[in-house]
Order: sequence, then C-alpha cells, then structure tokens
Amino acid sequence: MKIFNYKTMQKKTGLTFVYFGLMAASFMSLPTHAVELTAKQIMQKVDDRDTGETIVSESVLILIDKKKRQRVRELKLFSKEYNEVDKSVSFFLSPADVKDTAYMSFDWDDDAKEDDSWLYLPALQKTNRIAASDKSGAFMGSDFSYADIDGVDVEDFTYRLIKESEEVNGHDCWVIESIPKSKAIIKETGYLTTTSWVRKDIFMQVKAIIKVKKGKRVKYFQAKDIEQIQGIWTAKTLQMVTTKRNKLEHSSVLKINAVDYQTKVDDKMFENSRLQRGL
Repeated sequence: MKIFNYKTMQKKTGLTFVYFGLMAASFMSLPTHAVELTAKQIMQKVDDRDTGETIVSESVLILIDKKKRQRVRELKLFSKEYNEVDKSVSFFLSPADVKDTAYMSFDWDDDAKEDDSWLYLPALQKTNRIAASDKSGAFMGSDFSYADIDGVDVEDFTYRLIKESEEVNGHDCWVIESIPKSKAIIKETGYLTTTSWVRKDIFMQVKAIIKVKKGKRVKYFQAKDIEQIQGIWTAKTLQMVTTKRNKLEHSSVLKINAVDYQTKVDDKMFENSRLQRGL
C-alpha cells in the first residue's frame, strides 16, 4: 500500500510518494453515500485505485531547511505494472552532487513477499540494496522515507474511522487513524500512528498527520494541485513537513512538471545494470 508514492501515490499504501507514493488515481465505485464503508475498506480502496499501467514523469524535489534555504533536485521516473509486481525507477538529473543517482523498487502484489529496492550511488559506483530495517530512513535527504516511497501492506495496520466527514480544500473527506499491528512494522516505517484525510469522490489521501517514533517528531503531509490527466487523478504537488516540539525542522516538496500515462516503458529499464548506465 503506497500512500505517498511517485506512482501515487500504487498498489501498496504507505502513507503512499509514485512519484513516491506521488501521484494518486481515480477509483470508480457506487456513490459514497450509497454504501457505508469501514475504515479498512476505505483504505483498501485507496490501495486498489487505478494508477495507469505505465508512467513517465519529470519532477523536482525541493529540500527546505528551517532557515528556508532550498536545494532543488531534478529527477525522472519510469514505472510499469506487471501481473505480479509494479516496477519503478527514478534517475536524478541534477545538481552535480546527485546527478546519475538512481533508485529502483519492485512492489510485489504478494503480501508475503518482501518488496525489493536498490539505490545506486555514482560516487561509489556501487548499487546498495535497501533492507526493510532501513526503510524508515530519509530518501535522498528529504522528509519522505523509503517506506513512504515503497509503501507498506494494508494488512499490517488496524484502522479506525475518527470522523465520517471533514472538508479539506472544499472536498468532503473521511478521517482515518492507522496504527501498526507490530513493533516490526513500527521499526520498518518509523511511524507510530497516521491520521489520514481521504477524499470521498476519488479515494485519494490528501492530508496526513504522522507521529514519528524517533525524536518524537510529527510529520505533516499534503497532496495538492490535484487534476485529472489522461483519465488519472494526479496530485502534482506533494509536501512533507517535519516538526519537533511544534517547531519546523525541515520540509520537502515534490512537484511534478510533466507526466504521461500512455508512453510505453521498455522492460529493460528495470534491469539492475540500468541503474549504473543511467539515462
């Protein structure tokens, strides 16, 4: 389950960023007033939404420190759905200190199978596998974690409907609390609880408040600039803000400048050797 996922924002809901969990998509169903859904059923629909069979997107990742100084990183994403797995790979294009860095993830449909992810660092000329125990770490210095990008399984959490209706930017939302079922999931994600606002019309998570275990931090997520592109509902701006003791610590903004859900993506794009070859 990916909640912020590039392809999101895919098949697994993390909090969930495709571009990391980062583009969200539509889900066609009965009107929400016609059927009462449980909190888990709502999150399952978020997880099941259509995100397109392929994605090619160009984005910028903006890192902002507490003094409002910015670092801007350009990247390009390729993603493709297969029968048993969703594959995605991102290449950093600039600036020079991160150019040719690449990240690839395989999101398996089988919940019993651990997702695979690799990070290629050109300075070391080495590809490192990202272990589940490392997925709570920051992705490329951002406020998005590897768990946010790769996602987690719906079945790993318990859900509670906090509010049946609350408006966010003019849209009616459910408010749902997610709690990890085990210490292992807390260790993997780094999160204790997540409160999510899910739009009722398109089953997209548009807002979240996340309690972080390490340092008792709190993260605030927003999906903005939402529009339908080639039939897919897409959040063109994803923001994550990290606070500690109610003070801003750092924030990250992912802006999607261009996205295409109809371009064919070659299977060779997801070979490990491609990480080193780059674009």
